[in-house]
Amino acid sequence: MGFFTAILGTIIKSVITGFAISKAISWLAPKPEIPQFQQGQEATGVLINKQSNNANIPVVYGTRLIGGVRVFLETSGSDNQYLYGALVLSEGEVNGITKIYVEDKEVTFSGSFSDGGTITSDDSRFGDTIQVQTFYGTDGQSASSLLSTLTSWTSNHKLSGLCYIAFRITWDADKYIGIPKIQALVQGRKISTYDVSSVETTDVFTTNPAWCLLDYLTNSRYGKGIDIADIDIPSFYTASTIAETQVTPYSGGSDINLFDCNAVIDTGQKLIDNTRTLLKGMRGFLPYSQGKYKLIIETTGSSALTLNEDNIIGGIKVSSERKNEKYNRVQVNFINPDKNYQSDTIVYDTDHATLKTEDGGFLQEGVIDLPTITNPYQALEFGEIVLKRSRNNLGLELTANYTAMNLAIGDIVAVTSSITGMSAKPFRVVGMAINPSFEVALSLIEHQDAWYTFDEKTQVAVIPDTNFPDPFTIEAPSIEHTDELISLFDGSVVSKLTVTV
Repeated sequence: MGFFTAILGTIIKSVITGFAISKAISWLAPKPEIPQFQQGQEATGVLINKQSNNANIPVVYGTRLIGGVRVFLETSGSDNQYLYGALVLSEGEVNGITKIYVEDKEVTFSGSFSDGGTITSDDSRFGDTIQVQTFYGTDGQSASSLLSTLTSWTSNHKLSGLCYIAFRITWDADKYIGIPKIQALVQGRKISTYDVSSVETTDVFTTNPAWCLLDYLTNSRYGKGIDIADIDIPSFYTASTIAETQVTPYSGGSDINLFDCNAVIDTGQKLIDNTRTLLKGMRGFLPYSQGKYKLIIETTGSSALTLNEDNIIGGIKVSSERKNEKYNRVQVNFINPDKNYQSDTIVYDTDHATLKTEDGGFLQEGVIDLPTITNPYQALEFGEIVLKRSRNNLGLELTANYTAMNLAIGDIVAVTSSITGMSAKPFRVVGMAINPSFEVALSLIEHQDAWYTFDEKTQVAVIPDTNFPDPFTIEAPSIEHTDELISLFDGSVVSKLTVTV
């Protein structure tokens, strides 16, 4: 999988003994151990219905299709005609539910979804057999009036703070063969954002990954619960503006954000793993500096310090890219809304033939999983940067004097060294440590501004839908008929009826 499968992130730290280590969670890391699940399996798991009373409830940022957890099922009515249930989707409060699917078909309803509102289906396949009441997960929400018709569901059954669907399905042997699969398209958490003056705004729905990460870091229910005083808010604001940079995905296409976050966060995973996942989708660093967590998005930038023979102490250790981690094609796995939010793959292979020739004719393919990305052009941009970085991946380890003490993880430095033949060559700080003598050990990785210029991509081909007629909608046949009298050879007359169907 190589260097950029390593974008899963880790804590980067210096290996020099005796130094105070500065740490940062980053999208750059060594090759990880074998993961517990592949992205395709994780995406499929998000979409299925589970049956449990103690399952982990996910957090949804942005928009995703969710299967949910059935926490309640009961039948009622004559011959158990009605199936009642509660399907928990995510932590609340969410912005809304926009669509409901039953057995992978979008169901039409007689009204609009609202928090606490009950509506009935008027669908070509399911008719009026489905009744749903949607709850968006406020802490003060009331118990479902739809389920409260049952003695087992009381006013105390509020599912406070959880987004869920209460439903009643009327049995029809022509429409159902068992407990139906239900999915909902959820516009996720409403979260806090901050303005340029670091003033908190009213909670809003946003796909900005910087604010999604901030919510996860500070939330005490499902996140880390970090006090907001320990967060460098200006750095998060700066990162949020970078994420919302408008770029043109392809010639003639409408502008999109540079980054969006449409994620389903598994609260059963380790906090640090979920943080890495959120950072990965925006090329982020999360250093802890001067008592605060700071967010840095890897993008263009200027040098914060020049390192040369005047402030470099001792030698420089240089490491170049490895052949098996130098790619000529990159496969990017992302979540595709056009394929019902299943995991999909897109390949960045610009100049593949030329690069493959440079690599001795060998195919060297990198793979990166992006579970927070749902736009193919954002995914391709990651693939491009992964490929370019893998082919220009010089690393340096060196020790500098006290002039480097003000550096932080994520800063860019310019290195000039006659030994290595470098002249103001840019590198990014990915690890640092300070010893009692105020010497600074630095781990650096090559940086090029040109990597971060968004180039218009080739428009992704749209695969036309297969339009079969709806098997659950039976039209009456069109019948035409005519009649005429026919004289036979024996002089008798008969009537002929012609029927056209």
